[in-house]
Amino acid sequence: MKRIVVVGGGFGGYYALKVLSSELGEKAEVVLVDKSEYFVYLPSLPYLLSGKKKVEDLTESFQAITRRLGASFIKGEVVKVSLDKREITFEDGRTEKYDYLVLAAGATTEYYGIPGSEGTVPAWRLEDYLRMMNELKRGPSRICVAGGGLTGVEVAGELVEVYGPGRVTVVEKMPYLLPTLNNRRASEIAEGFLSSKGVRILKGKGVTEVREGRLVVEGGEEVPCDIVVWALGVRSSPVEIEGKVERVGRGRWVVVQPNLQVPGYSNVYVVGDMSHFAVDSDCAMKMAEEAILQGKTAAKNIVLQERGEKPSATHRPIFLASKPRSLVSLGFNRAILVWEQRALFGRMPYTTKMMIESFVMRDVKGKLAGGLLTSAESTILKTIT
Repeated sequence: MKRIVVVGGGFGGYYALKVLSSELGEKAEVVLVDKSEYFVYLPSLPYLLSGKKKVEDLTESFQAITRRLGASFIKGEVVKVSLDKREITFEDGRTEKYDYLVLAAGATTEYYGIPGSEGTVPAWRLEDYLRMMNELKRGPSRICVAGGGLTGVEVAGELVEVYGPGRVTVVEKMPYLLPTLNNRRASEIAEGFLSSKGVRILKGKGVTEVREGRLVVEGGEEVPCDIVVWALGVRSSPVEIEGKVERVGRGRWVVVQPNLQVPGYSNVYVVGDMSHFAVDSDCAMKMAEEAILQGKTAAKNIVLQERGEKPSATHRPIFLASKPRSLVSLGFNRAILVWEQRALFGRMPYTTKMMIESFVMRDVKGKLAGGLLTSAESTILKTIT
């Protein structure tokens, strides 16, 4: 019996696990490995800050998931993958063998070597938000959000909704917010709305240093703050990969083929935030929906291989860097829907964002119609695209 190991239980890992368990059943041993005990719906973590969501709304136990899917779960942090040995190594020295591997270990916070940055509170994992909430309970009067991208503006929106005007500052190196979306209309909407609610926005000046009680930006200006929320970006998971693997960019993303295999290793797939999926001179964005579709595609190819067929399923990106599409919350039950060069602002995009989260979490928790709703959403996005 072949052993299929999925490293990482995020969006890509969960949906790879689901397809593998469903299609192969007892014909293969499917194992999920993660350093945490829970699946976490990362895009909605900012809602914890305003109390719109509780931890239980956004999480599900991996033990419950794997039990339901007929797979097994190993808790542990993978630090090394030996592609030629077909082996993963845990932080404590344990090793596990595999016949097929799906690497979906996600990303980690990028600090860019900025002095003092690693002492800030990242806006990334559940543990980070729980720490942030604990620190906020102490009553800081000045909150600085380093980074005005997707996560930064969402965090700022929820914080200003709770703490009111004059307490939150967003610092963005680019001359406009939401730079990765390359949509000036969306940037103007985000800045105008957050400013109207009392968020101070400092643009065109990158962070150069974090000191106690202040943030230093280019030009030497110091921004007073009691807590710094770090939302300046992420990089690929620091898992060491032994083997001939091409990695690109500062984020060290792993280059994959159209079928999501690592070139030269037909039994290894990389999906989600770890992967670099190129489309000519373009590339897939790091989005939850992309990870979901990649996880499904990788799993389908392993199923094909187990049936003696070629792994011919190819990933077709919905979210490309050159044609950004996103839903961005700004607090106060408002959001922006960005679809390439169009931007729609109001309650409807916010409701849509919450609905998508509801679909996925119903699926993850094994509730009625969850899988059907998630598949329908993906189909609609593909059709529109």
